[in-house]
Amino acid sequence: MTEQLLAIGQLAERTGVAVSALRHYHELGVIEPATRIGGKRQFTPDAIGRVNFIRRAQRFGFTLADVRAVLDEAAGPPWDVLDDRLNELRAQQVELAETIRLLEALRQCGCEVLAECPAMTE
Repeated sequence: MTEQLLAIGQLAERTGVAVSALRHYHELGVIEPATRIGGKRQFTPDAIGRVNFIRRAQRFGFTLADVRAVLDEAAGPPWDVLDDRLNELRAQQVELAETIRLLEALRQCGCEVLAECPAMTE
């Protein structure tokens, strides 16, 4: 049985990603059509999972360049890309924790003028 190919519009509909975004993904090399029929991109059903992976990776803060590196099987394991993102997130986590501590201290201090609060000037 032959695998049913998806037109770019069908792929967009099945993934919730705009056709323009799918074209952009193709231009950047993160998705590839199986073929072109009449000049139109045709994708295998596997492209659905790949596009969903890309969307999720972007929500985690990965750039499309990062995604391309992760998906490039010829480049080997993606551990460096993953480690870089983990380190960025850990740094953000420390910064957020410090911000939360400061805001909690401001909230509890009772100063009339926040700009004069010792928590802000320390």
